[in-house]
Amino acid sequence: MSAEVLRLAGAPEHESTKAMAAVLDSPGMAYLSHVSAASWWGLPGFALVSPLHTVIPWQGVTERSRLTVVHYHRDLPVEHLTSLRGVPVTSPALTLFLLAGTEHRGRVERAIDNAWSMRLVTYGQLHELLGHLAQRGRNGIRVMRSLLEARDRSFVPPESGLEARVSRLAQDVGVVLRRQVNVGGEGWIGRVDFQVERSNRIVEVLSDRYHGSPLDRIRDEVRFRELVEAGFELLIIWEHEIWSDSEAVRERIHAFSRGVMEPEVFISAPERGETPSFWRGDLDPEVDISAPE
Repeated sequence: MSAEVLRLAGAPEHESTKAMAAVLDSPGMAYLSHVSAASWWGLPGFALVSPLHTVIPWQGVTERSRLTVVHYHRDLPVEHLTSLRGVPVTSPALTLFLLAGTEHRGRVERAIDNAWSMRLVTYGQLHELLGHLAQRGRNGIRVMRSLLEARDRSFVPPESGLEARVSRLAQDVGVVLRRQVNVGGEGWIGRVDFQVERSNRIVEVLSDRYHGSPLDRIRDEVRFRELVEAGFELLIIWEHEIWSDSEAVRERIHAFSRGVMEPEVFISAPERGETPSFWRGDLDPEVDISAPE
């Protein structure tokens, strides 16, 4: 594999082999880091591809490795140097800070949300590490500070790429959406996908897979009726609209948030590529919720 790392002839090469070889080929006490550590922790969007990345404490001189990109850092927090499946690796929290110094802000933001939703990091861990690393003027501190300021202790990370996409479209038009909010009138009705901040306006995102059957439509209609009767307004967005016509979705979210668009009440699931079927106006208890002929 290299002059420093040997592999038994005929032995299969696994992901763990690649990861450990990168660590062993690095000078000194090295740990898998950056995008390689993100992949090793299972964060979506990162792959264990060559060249791998490792980090070691600054030694005054630098040495090259054939198998990895070696990063040197002063005063690495030892409590965030760990191992996973037998491979030395930076902790999820430290990995995020290292990514902030090398990767695009949007990619770092998604990595934070994924790590948070996977319970790899906590609010306390990230803010404690921010205070520690900010004193040393590391790259990426400004990015991490701004991203963490937008995520308080009550922050609920998006559960899917779809939720993250909707949040981004709303941000593009200056609308702040709270995710996964428990709502109800006199009693609890359920948890909704989004609520426009400081308003009674609800945004629900429906996928063809989980909301396309007749039974799904009936369940959704019952829940939506309960929400409207409790005083909430609804905007329904279909998954394929988000990816195929994002500009129109932005405009609908913006108009809905300002109260210049009539609320929408779900009736039936549209076929892919067709205009969704909605009934607008006050709820009519006699409205037909069956799929159109």
